[in-house]
Amino acid sequence: MLSSIARKSSMAELIKVQVAYARPDVQVVRILTVPVGTPARVALKASDLLAEFPEIDADHCPLGIFGREISGERVLQAGERLEVYRKLLKDPRTARREAVAQGTVLGRSGR
Repeated sequence: MLSSIARKSSMAELIKVQVAYARPDVQVVRILTVPVGTPARVALKASDLLAEFPEIDADHCPLGIFGREISGERVLQAGERLEVYRKLLKDPRTARREAVAQGTVLGRSGR
């Protein structure tokens, strides 16, 4: 099934990309079919993530591809995973300092 963007330009070459979003309680990855030349922010808006997660600010949220932050205008390539980032509740360095002060350990056990 084609996304709404792909339907508008059915003569264009199409590519598949992933759009990913995660919260502490849920992780979601959607596969989209979009025309070649689709910018990252346009792909995000074409996904159903905005309806499912109203906290996403599609016009201003930071975006990335495979862990590296990108501009919303960056054109997606076939097979890329667009990641929608959210604000951290606490700076990781601050959290580590607080954990050390309390004598607790953060992260995976055994590492």
